[in-house]
Amino acid sequence: MSRGSVRILLSAAGLAAATATSAMAQAPATAQVWDVQFIVDSSGPFAAGDTATAVGITMVARVGILPNTSATGTNNFGVSRVGGGNGTFFATFADPAGGPFTSSAAPGPTGEALLDSNGNPLAGHFRPFRGGFAPQGTGGSNGDPANGVFGNNIAGNATVTSIVGTRSLGYDGTPLGAATFDGGGALVGDYAQVYRFLFLPKVAPGRNITLSIQGLSARYLHTVNGEFATAAAAVNLGNQTLQFRVPTPGAAALLGLGGLAALRRRRA
Repeated sequence: MSRGSVRILLSAAGLAAATATSAMAQAPATAQVWDVQFIVDSSGPFAAGDTATAVGITMVARVGILPNTSATGTNNFGVSRVGGGNGTFFATFADPAGGPFTSSAAPGPTGEALLDSNGNPLAGHFRPFRGGFAPQGTGGSNGDPANGVFGNNIAGNATVTSIVGTRSLGYDGTPLGAATFDGGGALVGDYAQVYRFLFLPKVAPGRNITLSIQGLSARYLHTVNGEFATAAAAVNLGNQTLQFRVPTPGAAALLGLGGLAALRRRRA
């Protein structure tokens, strides 16, 4: 694990349903090689560490297609979606700090110079993966149910489910995360930025937060017809974990005082 990222590199040899997909247009699961990373911010306003008041995590992905006997062969128009449905996919932020309060999570700002249908800066899914959000064609609302359902489990840890983007609708002709292979069989190509999480820690002694990813699945695009693209059936990816650090009470208090001073200056 490097810089708080998690790497999933699957040739999918152990994935189920390979025989079921071999008769379909898509490449079978055994021919799909997925590389997914969860990258914790190391700089900027949402960097992890002992001065963090919020931590950003970006989910990025790419996929390569090995030679196979499906109708579409090695056609690869990139990532359609990575995540999973409500109650199927879970991201859980385990916070070891006790106390009466709870940490929380929310869709993270994508940093794109775009607004959602309510006039808010985009958060959660990046714009290319909002094809299915309503109103269709607008990128929809940050509050769309497919843009994450956030809460806390019985242990008080922040949870996220229902990360269900798509590029099948409103495809713009640009493959994202469509990888190839080098001479040694390793993936080559840029990652697609798919989703942003924002973790909001409660005030507590400095500690490590453990992010657990369960029920992760992914779909790639194998056929394109104008603005419509056809996604393969979902394949399941392995569970993953990563850790990042959040602040001490002293650091949080100093940041709070600094913010209060700035607010007073603006009001003066």
